[in-house]
Amino acid sequence: MSESISLYRRHRPGSFDEVVGQEHVVRTLRNAIGQDKVHHAYLFVGSRGTGKTSMAKILARSLNCEQGGPTATPCGVCESCVTIASGTSVDVIEMDAASNRSVDDIRELRERVAYAPSAGRWKVYILDEAHMLTKEAWNAFLKTLEEPPPNTVFVLATTEAHRVMPTIVDRCQRFDFHRPSLDQIAEVLRRVSVAEGIEIEPSAVAMISRAAAGSFRDALGTLDQLVAFGGNSVRLSSVLEVLGAADGDLLFETVDAVASENPKGALDVVERMAKSGRDPAQFARDLLAHLRHLIVVQVTGVTPDSFVVSTNDADRLASQAAEIGSASLLRAIDEIAAAITSVRDGDEARMAIEVALLKAARPDLDGSVEGLIRRIERLERRLTEGGEPIPPHTPAGTRPESWAEEVTGPGRASVGGQEPAAEPTTVVEKPPAVDQGTAVADRGPVSAVEAPGAAVEGQTAAVEPESAHDPSTEPGHAAIDPDSIDLEAMMRVWPAVLDGLRKNGGGMLAALFEGARPVRIGEDGGSIEIGFPSTATFNQRKVSESEQRERLQSALYEVIGQPMRPIFVVLETEGSHSTEHGPVDEDEILERLKTEFNAEEVN
Repeated sequence: MSESISLYRRHRPGSFDEVVGQEHVVRTLRNAIGQDKVHHAYLFVGSRGTGKTSMAKILARSLNCEQGGPTATPCGVCESCVTIASGTSVDVIEMDAASNRSVDDIRELRERVAYAPSAGRWKVYILDEAHMLTKEAWNAFLKTLEEPPPNTVFVLATTEAHRVMPTIVDRCQRFDFHRPSLDQIAEVLRRVSVAEGIEIEPSAVAMISRAAAGSFRDALGTLDQLVAFGGNSVRLSSVLEVLGAADGDLLFETVDAVASENPKGALDVVERMAKSGRDPAQFARDLLAHLRHLIVVQVTGVTPDSFVVSTNDADRLASQAAEIGSASLLRAIDEIAAAITSVRDGDEARMAIEVALLKAARPDLDGSVEGLIRRIERLERRLTEGGEPIPPHTPAGTRPESWAEEVTGPGRASVGGQEPAAEPTTVVEKPPAVDQGTAVADRGPVSAVEAPGAAVEGQTAAVEPESAHDPSTEPGHAAIDPDSIDLEAMMRVWPAVLDGLRKNGGGMLAALFEGARPVRIGEDGGSIEIGFPSTATFNQRKVSESEQRERLQSALYEVIGQPMRPIFVVLETEGSHSTEHGPVDEDEILERLKTEFNAEEVN
């Protein structure tokens, strides 16, 4: 059986014209050869599979081609070009620094450098994974790299340039190889498929390009594997099966379930994915990429071709991006990204993904501030659309007709026989029948359902507590009347001031005010004294800095509606302001002890 050479080795670019991408490297090396200004040392930096070693071999063929070399267009058929391509040339030495990284290996290399080229005009040393050399090996190599013999070129290839000694980098011309785009990878796949007689679907090309993650070598390696799997006819279904990638329909259905707040549908998708034998962690990564595509389409209004795998994907992406809210989409991205991180740290993959989808589809399961904001947004959206608020644990689309008709107590309703969740909702019963001639004054206060625009007779309405949405607490509205600012009012809105600091990126500053509180309002109403406990003098000094003081002034203005100058003081005792006290009468203390503790004085 003859040896089979892999596709990525068989289809290495043999000249600068065959290189896809890396135009800046190709142009520089072409000009250097044409102007006879070839440098003695090059540093090729880039991620794996971007063509560093292939470019080094093209440079070696250009320098040693027997048909007019050095030339930027090597013939590819002469003995020198053929032996360099096959890796058997005596003048082109490839060395893996990962396994030849010691001082002894470098000393052997220095001895070989002293000999002149035997067959060609130039000797080219290609040192792959150069960052793996030890510090001692670099030091032994430094002088040779700086002053090599004539007609000798060193090419150092690395994926981690920061691990190469600065003294080495200074002596090389550095080229950074860019990660190829999806279009460039697809171009290489199509070119190789034509050369090999492989019939491949456009959707399969798109999926392989996406899975390659910026590596030509990975893309051709996957194509090689698919040919071994299903012959010379490559279909999208084969790509999904070999790569373990999620089917596009599964991804769209998962996001639809999250957008409609249907946790059952999301878990059903995960169950189908698990039954198909696909890797849950890979499914999470594919879902995260799909969510990213949605947010790009949502923001830009354009569906890039690189996002499309099948012909109808563009329309589905645009439709889904229009249906899902931005807050829900960002929340889903956060949850799936956190699940991927937890899986990487050792958590069970399927459970982590299911929990993330439940949180994304059910805001009431999330007790964080973000979850509360999403619940409020959902309630406002339902009220704006003219419908009833959805109860916290009823998925959208499965709501009973009258979910709040059973009143179990003042302000509480049972939902499907269950007690309501932790966030109470005031339920107003239907108004009793009243004669048309009854005066409004005789009926007492008008309930919410009797007001204009409320629910019609026979329906019930769920109304938020008065404090759930107060326009005065929104930015730009004063939470208290600026004309009647007193200490009691300031104590009431002080938590809102600290929340304003946190929302504006001052979380660290808000933490410095822990334990602090307003203690006095200036006589002119233009200043406020804020007292710190005696154990927090450091915090008091930090917030007294001009920048921190200005940020607090801004937060105060947002809540109060007028500028106030903060004054920071330290309380002498915990919970009291620094004040003067007169002498204490001993007889008065004894009398209070007798009265309060029923004590008796004993001589």
